[in-house]
Amino acid sequence: MEDKGLKHNYVFTIVKLILFLIIFCFLAELTRGFWREIRAKKNLDTAIFILGVVFPFAFYVFLADLNDFYRKIQNFFFRSSFFALVFPAPLIILGLGYFLIPKILNLTFSRDIFVFLGGFIFTTHLMLIARETKGDTFTSFIHYLFIFSILYILNLIFFGVYLKVSFNIQLGELILEGAKDGANLIKTVFSQALR
Repeated sequence: MEDKGLKHNYVFTIVKLILFLIIFCFLAELTRGFWREIRAKKNLDTAIFILGVVFPFAFYVFLADLNDFYRKIQNFFFRSSFFALVFPAPLIILGLGYFLIPKILNLTFSRDIFVFLGGFIFTTHLMLIARETKGDTFTSFIHYLFIFSILYILNLIFFGVYLKVSFNIQLGELILEGAKDGANLIKTVFSQALR
């Protein structure tokens, strides 16, 4: 009986691995399309964006681990750990604030700070996801890759919505183009693998 459950577990793990490889094709193409869109925006400073994305890693390595602090922020807004992993609350609040405050109070904000903080929160949230979903065994590692890839795509879309507030990113086109390019990449990979 235990042997049957173990076989079922490995079959499920192999299915997750195949699904991860398929999702990874979409993830790679969506990320590439997102990067092209960011670079195409004349008023979006890509150096500030890269600094915002890299700064949490440098902060973690040289100063302090932000994971516990960020987890507390997420848990303040979401009681469910699932929602805390899916929705980056600080990014949503910052995006809403950047959208509403200028309209209500007639204030302006620096776009560079907006981009830096968005990149910082995006990376910090991905680090939280990576830490919360990682596993020690082969099956838990495959589960980690599968879940992380799905949550990465969702958070990239949230980040795209965040940037759309200030930079008018064509998010719908970006997602459709990423899906189409991801499907083409899957065809290419599987045709090469089956040769």
